Amino acid sequence: MNTLNRREFLTLAAGAAWAASPVAALAAEKVRAKRPNLVIILADDLSQSDVGCYGNVLLRTPHIDSLARDGLRFTRAFTAEAICSPSRSTLYTGLYPMRHGCHMNHGQVKAGTRSLPHFLKPLGYRVALAGKKHIKPEASFPFEQLPMRGVSRFVQSSKDTPFCLIVASHEPHSPHQTGGYDAARVPVPPTWVDTTETRDEIAAYYTDINTLDREVGEVLATLKQNGLEEDTLVIFASDHGEGFFAKWSVYDAGLRVPFIARWPRVIAPNRTTDAMISFVDVLPTFLEAAGATPPELDGRSFLPVLRGQKTAHRDHLFATYTNRGVIAGTTYPMRAIRTQTHKYIRNLNAQGSFQNLLTRGATWESWREKARTDTFAAARVRWLQHRPEEELYDLRADPHEMANLAAHPAQRELVANLRGRVDAWMAQQNDRGLAAELEVPLHRHGRRDEADG
Repeated sequence: MNTLNRREFLTLAAGAAWAASPVAALAAEKVRAKRPNLVIILADDLSQSDVGCYGNVLLRTPHIDSLARDGLRFTRAFTAEAICSPSRSTLYTGLYPMRHGCHMNHGQVKAGTRSLPHFLKPLGYRVALAGKKHIKPEASFPFEQLPMRGVSRFVQSSKDTPFCLIVASHEPHSPHQTGGYDAARVPVPPTWVDTTETRDEIAAYYTDINTLDREVGEVLATLKQNGLEEDTLVIFASDHGEGFFAKWSVYDAGLRVPFIARWPRVIAPNRTTDAMISFVDVLPTFLEAAGATPPELDGRSFLPVLRGQKTAHRDHLFATYTNRGVIAGTTYPMRAIRTQTHKYIRNLNAQGSFQNLLTRGATWESWREKARTDTFAAARVRWLQHRPEEELYDLRADPHEMANLAAHPAQRELVANLRGRVDAWMAQQNDRGLAAELEVPLHRHGRRDEADG
């Protein structure tokens, strides 16, 4: 057998024997012989739960859903910090925020930090970024800069050269459009307070997701029109969760992101994986897909998961959050470890009060007003601003992280174990905890480096 057509691929892919089949081996060998194009379509402030193929029956995301049918949908993909600059810096460098240095929003990585262009250009790749940047300094991120309208021309001019293209949308980041959804019908997350203002915010956010989906469709159409579908690994993801009470924390609502991979002849279509991956793993995966050996980074390649050779990747990952540097942000830093079953969180300044631009505006005020007479609202408002030093959640029984078990006697041993692992990780990252946080300047009001996070 020395050929592989689309019908053979689809026939084999439909069966469980795909990964071990001789046709799969031939397909993988053919792709290895030609370095793939690498494309990331990155949403801005999109929660995993707010995509049709992840179970949201109200949202209309036909292009993203089609991508999932053609590829592999990750259910356990995570960023390392749920705000824009740190998340994007991590994605492009393969390092956790404290190690690359941009753990605060509007910050920059340490001098000499290398990113995707440094690793891929020597392999013959053109490396470009269209849309939102929110990364600094330029020396550490020497992307070929494109306007969003320049994506088609870039792809057309790169037919004979392998390329890595980041298409970073500004959607569905606020301020939102209105008019696309009935606010009375939108689902309100169980961790949120149900008010008219809450529902209006969700409905407007959903409208912007439709704009994002259209942009995804345009990128995919460009690849198809130029005959590059078969030779391109496409990743769709979000930098973190939505911009109200998902980002700005280390809860899964902010850290857990949609993540879909399509790579014809390598990734069998219409698959789902529970393999746990982190944004630190993307750069080494790209390098291995391009035929290179990744250097020592915080991340490691999950290429075997894409190829169907493995069903697991990580048994735990870490996360961080810095509230200073955010508009109206107070000193309220967090560190966390997430295993397959539990989340442990340390609030480094638990005696403080969590505030930033989130605790301003009509939606937050509607929560405070309802808290006057509603016990659930009162508890949520209090919790979101004042949390204990340690939190522990059983993610199997409590996926929304609402029942803190850290003080429960039965969890004492587990808390001690996870506490020690966070200590060891902080030491490995040269993370000085609260001392490092206090060195971050408070945000200067009136300055906006793109959107805030």
